[in-house]
Amino acid sequence: MTIKFGLDRVMFEKGNIRIPELQKLSSVNKNTLYGLYKGEITRIDISVINRVCAALNCQPGDLLQYLPDGESKKEPGTDPFNLLP
Repeated sequence: MTIKFGLDRVMFEKGNIRIPELQKLSSVNKNTLYGLYKGEITRIDISVINRVCAALNCQPGDLLQYLPDGESKKEPGTDPFNLLP
């Protein structure tokens, strides 16, 4: 099981918002935001998801994607969380 974060995509769609701006809007620690952005975070508090969603006016499902075992490596261009082919 893999959870993939799509914070980079949502930030791009919301006007190419940068991490420092999102940090001011959400009051979430910038290291936490960078971890989410890079997909390196292994656990996250619900309050963080709530604050990020409120700041970006999005839903948790816009930020998170569940990939069952064996689906974590998809063909390029088939992943809606990946803007690049």
